[in-house]
Amino acid sequence: MSEISRAAPLVCICVPTFNAERTLAETLESILGQTYRELTVLVVDNASTDKTLEIADSYAAADRRVRVHRNSANVGGEGNFTRCLALACGDYTGIFHSDDIYTAEMVARQVALLESRPEAGAVFSMAQLIDERGVPGRIYKLPPELRRDKESVYDFKEIFRALLKYGNFFFCPGVLARTAVYRDYIRKWDGGGFLSSADLDVWLRILLRHKIGIIDEPLLRYRGGAASSFSYTAARKKTAPHDMLPVFDAYIQGAAAGLMGRRERADYSLLVLKDKTNRAFNYFTVGDGRTGRGLLGGLFSPGSLLHSLRSAFHLKVMLYGYAVYFLSWLPLSGKARAFIASSRFKG
Repeated sequence: MSEISRAAPLVCICVPTFNAERTLAETLESILGQTYRELTVLVVDNASTDKTLEIADSYAAADRRVRVHRNSANVGGEGNFTRCLALACGDYTGIFHSDDIYTAEMVARQVALLESRPEAGAVFSMAQLIDERGVPGRIYKLPPELRRDKESVYDFKEIFRALLKYGNFFFCPGVLARTAVYRDYIRKWDGGGFLSSADLDVWLRILLRHKIGIIDEPLLRYRGGAASSFSYTAARKKTAPHDMLPVFDAYIQGAAAGLMGRRERADYSLLVLKDKTNRAFNYFTVGDGRTGRGLLGGLFSPGSLLHSLRSAFHLKVMLYGYAVYFLSWLPLSGKARAFIASSRFKG
């Protein structure tokens, strides 16, 4: 880790909460246990009805770095993120989720990168999935096209092209941004337009003005339903299109229109097909294979098949789709479908 050359910058960690009594203490312990000590921790509560505020207040009483802000009414998840941006202070700001665990060196590593790369508006880290009991699972790494021998910075073009192929591989609570970027430029989490994928829109808006740094290491222990945009645990019951697709559509028609060549459009088509396959699998698990099959016409497009042969990742997407299509025809019992679903979503 490179040395920080001036007086240590102040880092503001916002922790939006709502009924997080089961996990908040462990999260705050991991934040307050950072080796980087120049922290202000703002717990921004969204009208919790459990013991969340009691826990937050106890940490505020014990550590002067912790302050608690109370919303008088629940403003929604993305609305509370916007509240965090309004409260942000110091040099750098992170929005850390109230059910995740942060490795002790995470903030120090992120500050060091931002200090050494002034062109970067934010720095991201990768994550390891943990379950509700904290048992570790999959480690997420950057797509192969973006991997470097050392920590690096990236521009809008190379990130957007990778996103078109792989979906959203960023972790919202793994981001530390320059406070001025959040407070003066981003200002709002657009939950009304992009729902649960409003974070992807934020990262792309940052990239339109600044490069981003990425630490390709699991500095975050990510709990909860979704470890990525196409997390099977997050999407196990979802039959509507993924919330991130409108984000891509907006940028494809707008700021990224000039990037959309033949390869990029083919990548995005297979990304949409992967989402349809996930949805078709969910229809299969509830015994509606016919509706699921109706989503999978793209599997038989010559263009999709030919494009999938160019990368192992896309070939896996197609093979997964064919497997789901085959399963949808089988007259399986509810118990058998439940067993297949549990095997598919395990971990």
